Amino acid sequence: MGLDRGMEAVVTAAAVNALAFLFVVFRCISRFWIIHQAGPEDYLIIFALVLSCGTTATIVLQKDNGLGRHSNTVSDEENENLSKLLYASIIIYNLGLFLVKDSILYQYLRFFVDRRYRYAAWFLIGFIFVAGITFILVSCFSCTPVAFYWDKSIENGRCIDIMAFWFSFSSFNIVTDVAVWVLPMPVLWKLQLPRKQKISLIAVFALGGFGCITAILRLRKLYVASNSTDLTYDNVGAATWSAAELNVGIMCACIPAMRPMINMIFPRFLSTTRRDHSSNPYPHRAPYMRNESVVELSQNIKAQSQISRDDSTSWDNGHEPNSIRVKNEWSITERERV
Repeated sequence: MGLDRGMEAVVTAAAVNALAFLFVVFRCISRFWIIHQAGPEDYLIIFALVLSCGTTATIVLQKDNGLGRHSNTVSDEENENLSKLLYASIIIYNLGLFLVKDSILYQYLRFFVDRRYRYAAWFLIGFIFVAGITFILVSCFSCTPVAFYWDKSIENGRCIDIMAFWFSFSSFNIVTDVAVWVLPMPVLWKLQLPRKQKISLIAVFALGGFGCITAILRLRKLYVASNSTDLTYDNVGAATWSAAELNVGIMCACIPAMRPMINMIFPRFLSTTRRDHSSNPYPHRAPYMRNESVVELSQNIKAQSQISRDDSTSWDNGHEPNSIRVKNEWSITERERV
């Protein structure tokens, strides 16, 4: 015997939420413990995970109040509770999505050097922040008075066109998802890296396209719900894909940040040459940020240069004293851009 529709939404939301939790844990291990370089993007994604858990909790409570059942079996009290939970879930879901997008954009600023791309990232961060605040305020005050959203017995109450608002918000999400997904591709393609490594790096960031796919699938389910005469039964798809969209976004945002942990556990997995894993200048706990890594590695070079001067008998006369330094500087450039 299969699960009823309400329980299907609960199980799906809980499963993707658990996966997102694991991804965030792995991300935190990479950023807080391995490289010791946590930034605003990491705290934003942790907050987004908390909101994702809140979205899952509202779906569980909606199921207990009639989600997945036919509307003629749902009491007036349950309908009111469903409306209250839907009101809360929309605000939580919206805020979570905006935090995920801004987290990804802050992550881009770690490796964007070209001013044009940095300005584009900052513009998107600001635009999404302002639009996010606007959408959340509209969600909060979509009805006058606010309680009219769940209590239609209030006299002289009125609401905006809720379905039109949902569709406009979903369209905005899809457009910004595409913008965030496409933005780093030209930068990654211009990196002076071996072809295999460049393609693998682009593929990692391209996984963000799954967020766009889930947003489109959610929009389709929203359309089904908007034309439904049995909303408690047909709104299951929209609720399920809302949870999926938010959690898939969290997972996609975590994948690039998990690379230090993957390199530590599987040192050959993302390497492209023998040199990449046999003479790695980055200790596992060394900082990976651009300025700090240059300082640390320049000290490394200085120490090696000193050894070469003290032990000059180990080198033949044809070697230029700067040859080792040139080799190490090339290594810094490659690692720095990755």
